[in-house]
Amino acid sequence: MGDVKKNILKQIFTFLIITSILTIGTYFLMFNSPKLENVMVMLMMWTPAISAILTTLIYKDKIRNFGWKLGKFKFLVYAFVLPIVVAFIAYGSLWITGITEIFTEGVMNYKWAKMLGFELPVPLIVGLLSKILLAFPLILFVALGEEIGWSGFLTPKLSKISSVTVTSLIVGGFFAIWHFPAIISGIYGYGTPLWISLPGFTLVAIGLAFLRTVLRLKSGSLWTGAILHTSHNLFLMGIFHDLTVKGGYADYLVSETGVFLGAVYLIFAILYCKKLTKNKLSAPIK
Repeated sequence: MGDVKKNILKQIFTFLIITSILTIGTYFLMFNSPKLENVMVMLMMWTPAISAILTTLIYKDKIRNFGWKLGKFKFLVYAFVLPIVVAFIAYGSLWITGITEIFTEGVMNYKWAKMLGFELPVPLIVGLLSKILLAFPLILFVALGEEIGWSGFLTPKLSKISSVTVTSLIVGGFFAIWHFPAIISGIYGYGTPLWISLPGFTLVAIGLAFLRTVLRLKSGSLWTGAILHTSHNLFLMGIFHDLTVKGGYADYLVSETGVFLGAVYLIFAILYCKKLTKNKLSAPIK
């Protein structure tokens, strides 16, 4: 094993250890100090960024190598659009078949529209646009804390020594496990049984990771990861979930912990990544 590879592995393990320690501490405070829950949630979202910066300083690497430039605009557009495409495929197929139904009342009564001065209920399009306009920058700020770690540090480091597939599985797997305590405790998720929510969320996380890996490596920008993550949270966790009738087994299928959404996400992501990398998922992108 070459010295370069050894150094990269040391940095990766250091990052994972620091992230784990900070996360455990954050969860401990979150579970034992209910008044601090919102602050701890925000802090947790930024633990990957803190860990990435600390690791980089420890090994005297360069923070400017995280990928701060925007890169080609088309990859930013892909990052925004791809979660919407996944949402249309997964949620839409269940709407069409009648397994779940469309529910518009929640969106027509969005607080976001009221914040813009509209009287509720508002037309559906107004509700949708109000949330996209106001929630996107807020979610982006939170997602950026994670993506400085995942897209700025971990994904490019792993991609230097492993394939797109291995990189995506490791990042997606760690991302999923990182959320498990919140899912198990009921802080995060939709109240589905753990035998559904844990594998469902893991499938979603790995599908997201495949898209993150290829877009990050193709663009050279961590902002693709930040926008992808934001769009994922905004549309898959928010708008499309809000448009789906609650009750029954809907959350088993198409919430962020839903197994059907997870399966669709993973299959779509692998097919898209194979096309974008010309079927070279078994080798690093040069």
